[in-house]
Amino acid sequence: MEGQSGSWRRVLLQQPTRNSLGAWGNDLPALYLLDQNVGIETLMYFDVGDMDWMSIKNIPRFLVYRCSSLTKIHGDGTQWLGVGLVADQTTGDVLPAGKVRFSYWLLQRPVTALFTEQQAVTRWMQALLPLFEERLSWPPCASNWRDFAAGTIENLQHKAETQVEVDGHTGLRAYVRETSKLWKQPANNFELMTVADVLWPSLLYLKTHPSPGFQRECDDLIADMPGFYHSDTHSISNDFIRPSDERADSWYPFENGLIKYPTIGSLTGSKQVITNFLDAFQTAEKMAHDYDYLFPIYYEVSNLRAQGAGTNYAVGGLYAWSALIGNRLTGEERYRDEARKAVRALSTVPADRLFHEPQELAYGALAAAELGMREQAEYLLYQQLRMFYWYSDPSQKTHDMRGMVQAAASILYPAFKENVEAILPWTGIMKRGIVIEGMLRFMDQQRRNNFSFFQNCSGDRRNVPMAFIPFENLGTLELGGQTGNVGKEIYGAGECIWMYLMFEALGQVSDRELMLVNLDLVDAAEGEHFPPRHLNFILYNPTTEERAATINIPPANGGSVRITESGKVVPETLKVPSHAFLRLSVGF
Repeated sequence: MEGQSGSWRRVLLQQPTRNSLGAWGNDLPALYLLDQNVGIETLMYFDVGDMDWMSIKNIPRFLVYRCSSLTKIHGDGTQWLGVGLVADQTTGDVLPAGKVRFSYWLLQRPVTALFTEQQAVTRWMQALLPLFEERLSWPPCASNWRDFAAGTIENLQHKAETQVEVDGHTGLRAYVRETSKLWKQPANNFELMTVADVLWPSLLYLKTHPSPGFQRECDDLIADMPGFYHSDTHSISNDFIRPSDERADSWYPFENGLIKYPTIGSLTGSKQVITNFLDAFQTAEKMAHDYDYLFPIYYEVSNLRAQGAGTNYAVGGLYAWSALIGNRLTGEERYRDEARKAVRALSTVPADRLFHEPQELAYGALAAAELGMREQAEYLLYQQLRMFYWYSDPSQKTHDMRGMVQAAASILYPAFKENVEAILPWTGIMKRGIVIEGMLRFMDQQRRNNFSFFQNCSGDRRNVPMAFIPFENLGTLELGGQTGNVGKEIYGAGECIWMYLMFEALGQVSDRELMLVNLDLVDAAEGEHFPPRHLNFILYNPTTEERAATINIPPANGGSVRITESGKVVPETLKVPSHAFLRLSVGF
């Protein structure tokens, strides 16, 4: 019988991802095992989208299945180690009539080296990415993101449905009134998350589509931004009216208070908001040092003491990018040093402990790219891909979640907000020179499939109320197919605007099947300079054949435009080979 020594020479990466307390999700169906004892590396991918027999009547997919390893001990003491799709229980014994398929890919190759977990993740994802195939179709309601963003702006101005007033202060509801079966809006409070989610992209939208009425609505929200800051705790709260025993869920203050809040302050020229951010960052820095950059999930705001057993190490990604915002605002090098330390921590902790909100890893990768830490940036991107849906759910007939991302580790559904926020930082990463073709496939799949979050996308939308505020959630087999029960998320309205800004507002391609994505959005820091006169894009062809198209730059207003690739002016009609991309620079 083998002793413990053999285990030190193995690397096992299991899926789906788990949260910090061990609860499983339903994302990437794959596994990786390096066993240096025998010199073999084993990789498996399970095409669960092809296994349409799974249900609550037999095995409800990832409620019970794990992509993992199994050890069998024989009577003579020998051990057999296997890998596969392993169920820990069943919920029934009824299989549908006809063929029952198990579809999977298996790769084994000789390996003599002993890799770190981080190296193993990179090898694993690089081998898996060719298996992700887009479905190049559009949901029935898909017109374009310009129309949906315009509809969103109109819906946001229905004050009775979207706003809440607290002691003369204007805020936004989390969900459209009476649409959530799980959430009740407090009558005397509102959240920074919703306000910030809507304001950031709206401020950029207004620079390209001025609207006095919507500008006034945004100005009312901007006026109350300083109220989320508290000088006694030197922190920015998520609640406008904080409780006396305030407890924070760490990703809320780090993303909303330390990334969106100062960005909005920069775009609006608010010195007060910037001052508040810089003070709150000092508190975050103390917390980072107290916990060696390994953040808890919950903590008491007054003393930074952890609550509960959970952790959220990936908050370090948000912290790293917020430190770089601090560097941009002050010019002080110490902020960049903090960002480096946070990225190094993310790149050394056990790989399976990095999963919470998917955008945390994206911001960590963005910070690493900004710091020139390319290896760490790619690793964090590959880790983030473990939270994506690489498959279609055959139990759901009205939508396709392929290319989307699990909203949070173990939450078991894709959400519109996290979908968009997970890919928005990729634009800045690509601008900094890291472009992975496989990730463009995921981005393009979201460009198509994200329309499914809008009510009745596959049916008649003519009389749908608040039709351009997306549902938070789409149904999955694991959650009984419940679409929209969480509610129409007003914070997701901001993400609809981001979809337009990324894929259409600053550049448009004549062939809808090609993806043109702008790379400048996360770097937009001064409202008077947006959109910039120099723009950066990726033009990607996800199809199986070469395609030709022309490009229009709306901010140029019909004026002269110069488009170059690698410093050379490109022809008016661009040809893009199958699964290839062009990095384009545009001046006007």
